[in-house]
Amino acid sequence: MKSVAHTYAEKALHSIRQIESSSSAKEYGRLCQLFPSMLLVNGLRLTVAFFRSKASNDSPSNHDRYLSDMGAALGISNWENELSSHGMTMTEYRNLSQRALNAAVWFKRYAEAILRVEASDSMDA
Repeated sequence: MKSVAHTYAEKALHSIRQIESSSSAKEYGRLCQLFPSMLLVNGLRLTVAFFRSKASNDSPSNHDRYLSDMGAALGISNWENELSSHGMTMTEYRNLSQRALNAAVWFKRYAEAILRVEASDSMDA
């Protein structure tokens, strides 16, 4: 039986490997660096809202891709439905936030190891 951390690690590795040869790999890696700190400072709802606002409407962006990959790791198909304030208790929200942080750490680790993204690269996303 796989642990939750093992599942997050597998999903993160799969996502990083898919974008590794892309021209936007460094930008995606910077988002992997940025997401955990934004989550800690602003909370999950605001961080997801920020990433959604940065996503372009006409074509999928790295912000969209990251949220989609993170959703796949967490088993979330629609962030808006999952984070609706009337459908979730505070305990459930904190639990989801902690799960998102645990998954984001794996994305960050693989971005550093595979995409060679440094902490100094993540200043402007």
